Amino acid sequence: MFKELLTSIGFGDAKVDTLVKKTTFHPEEQIAGIVKLENLAEQDIDRIELILIERKENTDETSDFHTIDLPISKVILQHDGTEEVPFIFDTHEEIEDYNHEFYIMTHVFVDNAVDYYDEDQIYFESVQSS
Repeated sequence: MFKELLTSIGFGDAKVDTLVKKTTFHPEEQIAGIVKLENLAEQDIDRIELILIERKENTDETSDFHTIDLPISKVILQHDGTEEVPFIFDTHEEIEDYNHEFYIMTHVFVDNAVDYYDEDQIYFESVQSS
């Protein structure tokens, strides 16, 4: 089953956990996991968005930000009342430099309430040029 807990977002007794089998991936590998939803009887979740981002140094000297986040892949999950919602990211065609930092950002959209956010870092194995 899923061993690595990445994201844990709690509101009241409700909890949203993003789980993957591991946190280090080969560049050609899909990132698969589940979003586990607990105690959401009183929460009306519209959708859950997962975005894989590449965080890299911002070389724009006029910017106030030291890093920039580049979206690589996005998955929108519809909450159908089940406790576990699977997801898969396809990544290898979008990533140019595996030496940057990578994060899965989770955004839970709750109707008529405050949305919840979290992010967790994942890693890619080093890529050697032949």
